[in-house]
Amino acid sequence: MVARVRTLLAVTMVTLACAASACSHLGLAPSSLPPAGREPLEGFGAETTGGAGGRVITISEPTEDAVRAAFADAAASGNAIIRFAVTTPIRIGKKLPILGKPNLTIDGGGATLDGSAMKEGSAILDIRTNDVIVRDLRLRNGDDNLRVDGPEAYRVVVAHVSSTGAHDDGISIGYGAHDVTVQYSLVAGATRAIYCKYAGTDNISLHHNWLMKSAIRSPIISGAIVADVRNVIVEDWGEWGSRFEDGATGNVVGSLFALSPYARSIGGKPHAALRLKGAGAVYLSENAVRGAVEPLVAGTASAPIPAPKVTTLPIAEMEKVVRARAGCLPRDGVDAAYVKATSGWKVSETEPLRLAPGASGR
Repeated sequence: MVARVRTLLAVTMVTLACAASACSHLGLAPSSLPPAGREPLEGFGAETTGGAGGRVITISEPTEDAVRAAFADAAASGNAIIRFAVTTPIRIGKKLPILGKPNLTIDGGGATLDGSAMKEGSAILDIRTNDVIVRDLRLRNGDDNLRVDGPEAYRVVVAHVSSTGAHDDGISIGYGAHDVTVQYSLVAGATRAIYCKYAGTDNISLHHNWLMKSAIRSPIISGAIVADVRNVIVEDWGEWGSRFEDGATGNVVGSLFALSPYARSIGGKPHAALRLKGAGAVYLSENAVRGAVEPLVAGTASAPIPAPKVTTLPIAEMEKVVRARAGCLPRDGVDAAYVKATSGWKVSETEPLRLAPGASGR
């Protein structure tokens, strides 16, 4: 509780400072940013230490048993870095819980975990402890690909993760998880892109992410949650895009909502790019729409909702950065197929879009 109070005080001070200096946009050029993959951790989860300074556990065999053994080893003592030293995709049949002792970093190094064989209701990665960093990892074809769940899950950062083809949520943050950041990540082809809901869930930062070709929830913020959404591209939803609902509050700043004629033809609703449905105060500033998208709704807050500082670029510069940097880098053939596909694809609330290398993108 003390830690959360300190976080909220710091957040308020940063917001007041930004309001005083009108710093919603820093006006940086992409060349002024750190190299791709080295961007600082920002947002509500940024105070995490992960497993910095801890022992390194290396996964050197592309098997589920090797991954599961490494996770169990790390959970037993905490303060560890799990490092993948394999590039062959690893098929996962049962969820991988990240629980037990805190302070863990999962350094994927470009590894792929494929949940094609997982049962309904499972998640490839299921984070239920504090001070966790997940980075440079591909999660593919699970039911949920990544969950951050429960009140024990806080100060969590997900960075440069590609989450594709999830039958349910590409990324789920809920059931009391708080102080979570998802940054520079790619969510594509899920039936539901990013899900933030349920009592106690709070303080979520989503920035510099690319959400594409998912049916719904890009993202959904539901309930008494503060969410700061900045420099996000929401593109080609299969039905509806983003929503704040049932008392959710927060900011949507410097983000782009784009719907292609093809996506509209298969069910993407042009009026549903961003909805406020029974939401609390939501601040909207300097967002843009493109293609078939109708004008966004008006915000319901006249000033930003308090949130930690996040480097925020103008739309034209943000778009270049997010399209080049979001996801696990360098992109593999599957991630590239999602980016290139302009027609011939289909996604719905019950059927994900699961692409393979070389999938057509006309």
